[in-house]
Amino acid sequence: MHIKRVDPANMTGLAGQHIQELDAYLRQTDGAFRPDMPQFNRVVFTSIKASGDHIPQIGYVGKNSYIKEVMEGQFGSDFASAIRNQDPQFDQAVAGGFARAAQGDRVFELVEMEVTPPGALTNIPVSYYRLIERLWLGTPQPVLVNLTLPTSAQFHEHLFLLDRAHLTAN
Repeated sequence: MHIKRVDPANMTGLAGQHIQELDAYLRQTDGAFRPDMPQFNRVVFTSIKASGDHIPQIGYVGKNSYIKEVMEGQFGSDFASAIRNQDPQFDQAVAGGFARAAQGDRVFELVEMEVTPPGALTNIPVSYYRLIERLWLGTPQPVLVNLTLPTSAQFHEHLFLLDRAHLTAN
């Protein structure tokens, strides 16, 4: 697994545009939640209590979020567990971004790895961008807002896999 910091201006494709849009909103509102928040259906809110050892407790999962799609098996059964099991340090590696955001850093990252889902003979490349920042909901403590979106390469890989599944089903 490789996690590298990326300037949001260098995030490409539709995912990059969506992250830049949410980042602009958070800058404009000083991290305060408003009903017109862009990408609301794609974000995940987590607890501000981020140790860096584990992913913080999840509070809200947007109905169209990439995280929800992965957890619900949209990319094949056990894909989420295959991602987690590919690297024994997955939780800790991914949790580091949440810990930095909890301290007030604005986190923009590209996460890349190869995953072998159960029953597969070859690895599948997984790559996604993520933004993690503090968000004030009008409560004494902020939450962390996480927008994770597949890169263009990951999106096209998913379409290829769907196409192959369709061909083998007939």
